[in-house]
Amino acid sequence: MNVRGTSRTRGLFPHRFRPLADNPLRRRSDRCQSWLGACLLLLLFPALLGVPLLVAQDVYASQMRTLHTQSAQRQRITVRVTADAVTDTSAGLSSQRAPVRWTDAEGTVRTGTADVPAGSVKGATVPVWVDDKGRPVKPPMTRDDALAVSWSAACMTAAGLAAAYCGMRAALVAVLNRQRYAQWEAEWEAVEPRWSGRSRG
Repeated sequence: MNVRGTSRTRGLFPHRFRPLADNPLRRRSDRCQSWLGACLLLLLFPALLGVPLLVAQDVYASQMRTLHTQSAQRQRITVRVTADAVTDTSAGLSSQRAPVRWTDAEGTVRTGTADVPAGSVKGATVPVWVDDKGRPVKPPMTRDDALAVSWSAACMTAAGLAAAYCGMRAALVAVLNRQRYAQWEAEWEAVEPRWSGRSRG
């Protein structure tokens, strides 16, 4: 018994769910675009996973070498602030530059400008970092800093590869579109006179 409003499925899928390959309007250029796009993605996908990871490992190893070098060359000492550090509450800074004085291991009084806690006043004693020549420097890099730099490099590499894929795919589509437009133009030149009821002289 046939019930009104029901529809039969043809094959495994209803007509509207048929694969695009069964679509009679699907041109050879469409199939070419699909296959080339899939091949391009298959070629790039392993690189998209592997290359950023390799970059992250390489950058991390480089940053860790820098960390060990800085840790060996820099030491933390206590200095005396010789002038008030200017406090800018609107800036929200945790440290500021200020002139300091200290006595090194050889008993020599040294002076310089170093990063001190924001709001430090004249006469306060604060810890600072100095290099192997006794110059005030930034604190040595930490493991978290190395991880942040390596992951940033990995993300930038992945973004570059994704942009390369999008660019190559756009170039492929542009080439195929030019072929499609040329084909459409030739087909319209042949069909339009019959549709319009006139012949071209």
